[in-house]
Amino acid sequence: MRLSRSRFVHVVLFAAAVLIAACSGPAGGPVGSTATGSDPDALRVVTTTTVFADVVKAVGGRRTNVQSIVPAGVGPEDYEPKPEDARTLATAQLIVSNGDGLDDFLDRLLTATGAGDAKRLVLGDGLPTIDVDGEPNPHFWLDPSIVKTGYLPKIVTALSTSDPADKATFEANAAAYGVQLVALDTELKAQVQTIPAANRKLVTFHDAFPYFAKHFGFELVGVVVANVGQEPTPSELAALVQKVKAAHVKAVFSESQFNPKLSQTLAEEAGITHVVTTLYNDALGPAPADSYLGMMRWNMQQIVEALS
Repeated sequence: MRLSRSRFVHVVLFAAAVLIAACSGPAGGPVGSTATGSDPDALRVVTTTTVFADVVKAVGGRRTNVQSIVPAGVGPEDYEPKPEDARTLATAQLIVSNGDGLDDFLDRLLTATGAGDAKRLVLGDGLPTIDVDGEPNPHFWLDPSIVKTGYLPKIVTALSTSDPADKATFEANAAAYGVQLVALDTELKAQVQTIPAANRKLVTFHDAFPYFAKHFGFELVGVVVANVGQEPTPSELAALVQKVKAAHVKAVFSESQFNPKLSQTLAEEAGITHVVTTLYNDALGPAPADSYLGMMRWNMQQIVEALS
């Protein structure tokens, strides 16, 4: 979902006013901070989502104070920038985003408010993509191997460039987190093997799962909405119902931040009894999905239970 032009201009003007006020007076506490146990002089990092904040914090440890613009439980594709986001960005020394269309709101916000001398890290830059309808899909992180080999080296480099004295710490933290990612990957692949091969088919609310499906061996049968905020036409939904029936799909999956009505309608018309509306991917959720590792375990648990 995109902001209307008039509404976005209103938000940007308000945000700019907040930024001017923040720069002319004492700063308050961090807005939407995810940081805990940070040193007083820690590097100030702002990420677009809570998923990236968690991964960056795993690498940065106490030497980073990490904040996410988009709060937990909210997706970046339909996020509407708020006035306080300008103040958050104004404090940043490093800004971390994904790119490839996931967090375009950041570019609009930075254009309107600026971000001082903050460095930028775009995690998706240079990564091989899976194209969906001719567009690169941005959901790399749902494949843990991409987080390990694609994200972590970039995060180490970006943090070390901003804080060279702690490069060894960042490298050690990334190595330790990489071990956890390998263990996670092995664990999740073992769970997939408990699903009958014929049942390893996914129908999801939106197109968040191509990297996940490719890595873990699922067939992507279809998505309910091609674009977040744009409902399918009756003919599109009817065509998806027939496709799902023909594939003998066992369940329909959706993320918790979306209205479950469309997923439930699809399931009813296709004769599917399992509708899972508690997945997380663009954002972390409540425990046990309140970390990247926990989110991945939670999602796989829901998928395995529905398809087994």
